[in-house]
Amino acid sequence: MNAAAVKCAACGGHLEEGFLLDRTYGAYVPAEWVEGEPETSVWFGTKVRGKEKHRVQAFCCARCGRIELYAARDD
Repeated sequence: MNAAAVKCAACGGHLEEGFLLDRTYGAYVPAEWVEGEPETSVWFGTKVRGKEKHRVQAFCCARCGRIELYAARDD
């Protein structure tokens, strides 16, 4: 999704693209959307094997500060 093609749903302002930060084992990575309900894993915290995953695209309105999130389907 392109920020230039999207306007804020609340005020119609310009959306600036960014990302949500996720911390893992001493590293920083972009957040991902995972299908279904979270399931606890003894070894990994949350089970994700075999589930559909997409990078989260985040946009922030320059006018009102609203944040809009989208699952990037082109991964």
